[in-house]
Parts: sequence; structure tokens; C-alpha cells
Amino acid sequence: MTNYADYEYYTGTYKGAVIDAASFNQYARKATQIIKLHAFGRILDLDISDEVKMCCCELAEHLYKQDNKEHEDDIQSEKKGEWSAAYVSGKEAEDINERKIREIIYNWLAMTGLLYRGCC
Repeated sequence: MTNYADYEYYTGTYKGAVIDAASFNQYARKATQIIKLHAFGRILDLDISDEVKMCCCELAEHLYKQDNKEHEDDIQSEKKGEWSAAYVSGKEAEDINERKIREIIYNWLAMTGLLYRGCC
């Protein structure tokens, strides 16, 4: 299986700097699989457009950040006097992550026809 983007594309064209070279292939592979799922396998390994490569890079960054994030991102509400914090629950955090993944994919691939599910 070929990843939709490689590290050279990530650092050169996409101008990414979040993921290190040693970790990039792992996250690009996960991103490629998620994109394949949403595009119904329509992307051929020989004809990968820039939109698909950019989507792969942004999605790989998102997945990397999710795996390496601090808990302060999960704070739902906070109170300062006698400090208190409420955190997002596991299911809610999962839903937020899924929405972000769909948003990234839609942003890059909506106008390509790759997300078309067919006529009703």
C-alpha cells in the first residue's frame, strides 16, 4: 500500500513541521486508510491529486496531535475562584474528533467527486 503523501511532500509542498520524519509514515498510513474509507476506494495509487495529498498531510497532523495532546485541550468549563475544571467525556471527545476528521476530508475533497455517494 502506498501512502497518499510522503515526508518530502509534507515538508516541501504542504510546509508541515509538526510531525517528525520517523513518525510521519505511521500517521500518513492511518490518514490514507481513513481517506480511502470516505472516498469509497476511488483513489488510484497511480493518480493521486494534490487535494488528496494535502488532505492526507492535514489529517496525519490531526491524528498526530490527537495522540500527543495535553489534557488542557479537553477542558469543557473552568472556574477561577477555588479553581475547578470540567473535562470533556470520552464519548464526547470521540465525537469531536470524528467531526474534525470529516471536516478535514470535506474541506479538501468535497469538490473532487471522490466523496459522492450516488443518487438517492
